[in-house]
Amino acid sequence: MGAWVIKCNPASTDLAPMVASGKAHEWWCVADNYRTRLMAEGHPVLFWVSGPRRRGVWGAGHLTGVAVPGERWKVPTDISLFDEPILAEKLFHFPELEVFRSPQQANPSWIDRDAWSRISELLLQK
Repeated sequence: MGAWVIKCNPASTDLAPMVASGKAHEWWCVADNYRTRLMAEGHPVLFWVSGPRRRGVWGAGHLTGVAVPGERWKVPTDISLFDEPILAEKLFHFPELEVFRSPQQANPSWIDRDAWSRISELLLQK
C-alpha cells in the first residue's frame, strides 16, 4: 500500500469552510471493513473530491490515529488543501487509481506504492 485516499462528495459535504481554512475536516467516515482496520497513524492520505466538476486530488496529509468504531466508523486525519487541486484530467495517466475504476466505493480507497511514488512527484510541484 502506498497511501490511503479519503473521498469527499461535495454534494453532501460543504467544501467552502475547508477551502477557507486550507484544511480538510479532521475526521472522516470510513467503512467497517478490513481496509479500515489496516489504517494506522502516520500513513499518508490523499484527499479526493468527487463530482462532475473539479474532481481530483485537493489535498494531502496523513492519518493521526486509527479508525474509531461506532455507528459510523471515523478516522482522524491531518490534511492540508492545495491552493489548486490536481484535477482528474491530469491524473488519467494513473488508470490504476481506484477512484477511477470504482468511484462509488466507500472510504477508504487506496493507491499502490508505484502510483504513490509517481503522484508524490506531482505533489512536490505544488
